[in-house]
Amino acid sequence: MRLLLDEMLSPEIAEQLRQRGHDVQAIAASEHAELDDPEVLDLARSQQRAVVTNNVRDFRPLHIAAVHPAGPGHYGMIFMSGRFRRTKADTGRIVAALEAKLTAYPGVDALSNAEEWL
Repeated sequence: MRLLLDEMLSPEIAEQLRQRGHDVQAIAASEHAELDDPEVLDLARSQQRAVVTNNVRDFRPLHIAAVHPAGPGHYGMIFMSGRFRRTKADTGRIVAALEAKLTAYPGVDALSNAEEWL
């Protein structure tokens, strides 16, 4: 699985995961920082990436629409629960939790049209 971290997640998380051999990009460290949520999902789809976000309110409806029989599908969504704060102190915990998901879902399409939670 390949990941695209939504804008609220630190590029440091992506960097640490890349150092561990994973293909992870961060919206906040790219020219795509101004994309709205549907555009983020479109970008992830075009790059065959699962989206990682704590923005459940906006991305859960996008997930449901994408997996509808007439929907375009997606390569997965990983939602972060409130127990993960987005502080420097929690970066290591987030990296470890995402690495566990990357290990559990090794194929590009292993989480296609599904959702997981950290």
